[in-house]
Amino acid sequence: MNNSVAKLTRWEWQIVALAAVAQSAALVAKLAVHGNASQTELLASVNPLLVLNPSSEADVYPNLGHLNLGLRTLNDMFNQVRSSENASLVRYTLGMLLLRNKLDANPIMQTKLRDRLQSIQPLLLIPENATPWRMEDTEKTDGQLRQEQTFEQLATLYQDTISTLPHRIQVQGQVDYLQNDYVANRARSLLLAGIRSAVLWHQLGGRRWRLIFYRKRVQETASTLRRRLLASI
Repeated sequence: MNNSVAKLTRWEWQIVALAAVAQSAALVAKLAVHGNASQTELLASVNPLLVLNPSSEADVYPNLGHLNLGLRTLNDMFNQVRSSENASLVRYTLGMLLLRNKLDANPIMQTKLRDRLQSIQPLLLIPENATPWRMEDTEKTDGQLRQEQTFEQLATLYQDTISTLPHRIQVQGQVDYLQNDYVANRARSLLLAGIRSAVLWHQLGGRRWRLIFYRKRVQETASTLRRRLLASI
């Protein structure tokens, strides 16, 4: 399977979109507990949010290999791997699916999101310090400052829109990290991006009630896609 131009069925794309939601959840958890996360995985989760006029699903997720974490997380969820971490990931994922419902019922908020996203530039992969949250702005490169600006813009957009909806996702982790702008901005950006992937999942036919009746098929598809991706590397 070609990671960039894989020809998938509608069902498989549905699982890819759901895996993108799960990857956002997994990265939020990593940031909250460890203060950092893979930049490659983070960009693969957030940048789909900034693809406003895709001609295909492949435009939204151009490199499926960078969604390996999401496919693995989804496989663990539906394989009922029991752990406190997995329970949090399930909660975050279901929370984003629920917020998609709330957003779908609010066309004014949808327009506001789309209008403001148009002025935000996609993230680029740049060299990053191992502990960037400890760096002062004067120590950061121009690329790092641009990244910070993008994450700040997305986080502010999340606060101005999604955070005003009735349901709130409560992120649990280390207080020092959760109160740090570097972590908080990325976590909010990921939640916003996860909701965007939930929108695509729903457009492709995904429904929350079906996750119960099709649990085995979801798990098997996520596992199969992951094996095919790993085999192609």
